[in-house]
Amino acid sequence: MTLTQHGTTHHPRAQFAESRVRAERELNDQRKRAARTVVGQARDRTDLTSLLSMLGLEDPAPRPVTLSGRLASYVHQVAAAIGVPVEATGFEVTDTATAYLGLDQRWPTSPDRDLMLVWDERLGWYVAVETPPAEAPVILGYLEGDTVPTPAQVARFVSGAAAGEGMTRIRPVLAPVERAELAERMAAVSPTVPATR
Repeated sequence: MTLTQHGTTHHPRAQFAESRVRAERELNDQRKRAARTVVGQARDRTDLTSLLSMLGLEDPAPRPVTLSGRLASYVHQVAAAIGVPVEATGFEVTDTATAYLGLDQRWPTSPDRDLMLVWDERLGWYVAVETPPAEAPVILGYLEGDTVPTPAQVARFVSGAAAGEGMTRIRPVLAPVERAELAERMAAVSPTVPATR
């Protein structure tokens, strides 16, 4: 037996058990710190899962992917399908989730103004003529169907719009969709999720 500074006695077996518990706690803390480091360095969810698996670590705080993250991935994949550089894209999730892609095409009746492709969670995709901020955009046509079509469908819509075909000028009346469902739909058509901004 060993006398401690508080006057209690400990058996070597008890001291060993305490040391073992302390070592396990330290090891768990190190694993959590390592996992947090990996979370901060991963490019996307697939990369994160792969890195954690290789290191034998668990995700320290599994997070649901937000609409913002899914929208970022979706917009980037639509941009790639159309041939728009990422620098010409933008998205925002506030009271309304929206996205913007600047197109390098012009409308024949407004040759001094570029076209833009816009997504709105209530309206889906539409092509419009860019206007100054004080003016409302001139909407040329909406993509009919689902609010979240595949990037290939959006690319076909843009090709048709540039040729003046395959668009409807009738504003769609779509039922409101929960943001979690929008995120799931985006995950289905564009599964890679880049880091959110």
